[in-house]
Amino acid sequence: MRMSFNCPRYQFKRETITIFSCYFNMNNKGITMAVFLLVGGIANSLAQDIDSKNVPAAVKTAFAKAYPKATDVDWEKKGADYKVDFDLGKTDHSATYAATGKIISFEKDIPNNQLPAAIAKSIKAKYPQGRIDDVDWISTGGKITYKVDIEGTPDVNVWYSADGKFIKELAD
Repeated sequence: MRMSFNCPRYQFKRETITIFSCYFNMNNKGITMAVFLLVGGIANSLAQDIDSKNVPAAVKTAFAKAYPKATDVDWEKKGADYKVDFDLGKTDHSATYAATGKIISFEKDIPNNQLPAAIAKSIKAKYPQGRIDDVDWISTGGKITYKVDIEGTPDVNVWYSADGKFIKELAD
């Protein structure tokens, strides 16, 4: 009687060491897959798309009152907070609310030409080969910041205060 063991790459004949080798290789693939699933699960738990029926009434009421003409509304749960992405006209917006309905932050896309001159000048000096791809105006607790996506070598996201002070840079 002949026994064989099929490995995706090889076929082995009752040789314990080669069967173990194939098992070990397959096991490594399983471990790799498990790591990817674990990381994906953690990332998914940080921000999860949810149906509007799962958004607290206080949050939906505050949002509807503030943005009655919002379209293309999508909700996410981020920790204990609720983030909503929506359009007003042709402009992308987002707002983050506490479960009580209190707004935490608000963000909207703005045209590049609405970027304050001090910030535009700083970006031109710091990233002479870069091109401004997207500008977000962000209000958090009454404090205004600007997030600017710059395409170049490398692509980066930079944050500035309303008065043009550089805050941080992250690779895109």
